[in-house]
Amino acid sequence: MTCGPGRVLALTAVCAVLGVVGLTPVSAAPVPAAAVPAAPVSAAADSVAPNILTPQQAVDEGAATAASDGIDQYVALVDRSTGKLMASTGGDTQVVSESIVKLFTVAYYLVRYHGDLPSQMATDLHEMIVHSDDRIESQYWTTAAVPRVAQRYSLAHTANGAKTGPHDWGWEYITAADEAMFLYRASQDPMVGPFLMAAMSDVAPAGADGFDQDFGFNSLDGDHGSKQGWTDLDTSQAINIHSVGWTDRYFGAILETSPTPQYSQMRHDSTITVDLIAGLQSNAEIQAAEGTALSSAAADLAMRVGAVIRHVLGVIVPPAG
Repeated sequence: MTCGPGRVLALTAVCAVLGVVGLTPVSAAPVPAAAVPAAPVSAAADSVAPNILTPQQAVDEGAATAASDGIDQYVALVDRSTGKLMASTGGDTQVVSESIVKLFTVAYYLVRYHGDLPSQMATDLHEMIVHSDDRIESQYWTTAAVPRVAQRYSLAHTANGAKTGPHDWGWEYITAADEAMFLYRASQDPMVGPFLMAAMSDVAPAGADGFDQDFGFNSLDGDHGSKQGWTDLDTSQAINIHSVGWTDRYFGAILETSPTPQYSQMRHDSTITVDLIAGLQSNAEIQAAEGTALSSAAADLAMRVGAVIRHVLGVIVPPAG
């Protein structure tokens, strides 16, 4: 079949029209970041919007949000599979532990009994984590717990505090980086990990004193665990609200302090940061999402080009007859 003058003229016109509408080859049309659809989200974060942030960007964004509310937020993330510190903002800043210290009490006794706790003690310590029961912590508290556990897991910035005493706990010094690393190392410890991780997976929506524990890591669905800490409600002074735990990919700690008692706002800001962490995607997931977006853009472009060509050919070379 020959290409007569009419077809040549038609093809020339098509090229001109394509230039007018600004259609370019697919390879030269980058897809803006905002147009990249989300990759499938794992069950651990099935109620959390995915994002394309890096771990450091996520914790920085969360801390900035808290700072805008007058809250100091210190955050650290450790990769669950490798134990590598992936992100930190203020991660080495020491703060008062509140009930986070109960994790150390449990670990202390698990090591002391080689992972095989007496039946009643096992029941008590599980309940202490699930409902953050202060009465049980006071029953089992020992000033030896924090130094022994910090030494076992090489936690350089974790120690008893100036107000720590034989009958006074919750004043111990912890950091976000130490807490996240503690969770990783304890999870790998056959004497500690099975019991402690199971208890943290069962944390209830409310504490023994009625405090709302549905924030931070405890607000997640799917694969998660948590331990919450807070300053007693009967205060008008500076307070602390903490959440440590894990998502499907990271162990993390979010430690918050405020010069005024902003309980609800601090819980809210802790949850914002956890949602950013839970929404993080792997490089492979991000690349897959970008590939899907490019394929979609290419298909859309092909449809537009085809429509233009059909229209131009129909105008310049009308059907015979």
